[in-house]
Amino acid sequence: MDERRRRARTVRRPHGAWVPGLGTLVIALITGLAAAFAVAATFDAVQRDRESVEADGTVVKRWRERKISYADVVFTTATGTRVRASLSKGDWTSMPKVGARVRVRYLPTDPADGVADARQGRISRYRMPIVHWAVVVAFAIAAGWSQRQSIKDRRRD
Repeated sequence: MDERRRRARTVRRPHGAWVPGLGTLVIALITGLAAAFAVAATFDAVQRDRESVEADGTVVKRWRERKISYADVVFTTATGTRVRASLSKGDWTSMPKVGARVRVRYLPTDPADGVADARQGRISRYRMPIVHWAVVVAFAIAAGWSQRQSIKDRRRD
């Protein structure tokens, strides 16, 4: 009788079903990858917040590419280097017009990359790390839920 029950439980599982716990493992790996991106984005945002320098610039061009608006800004760094950078609409508190004088933030180590509107608030500067950490939390919750379901399924069998 015990042998028949064991076979009946084995047959109940559909052919090709996942190995118990494999879904949790996959979700945990995705969570780890998302956490790595979140840590990198956080370090980048903190570095930009601590080390960035402000400069005055002028908008020399506005343009669109693939439904995203950009503004090209020319500014002079603290060392006297003239830099031209393209900023997407998301890097501005409000999109400036051509010829407008603007204040920008840049990293002295790489002034052409990561230029942003100096008027942006802290929340705007940290929006990508916040989004990344929200994804990590969502996947961690999914991994916990998947593990719980896996344990329930094993107890049922």
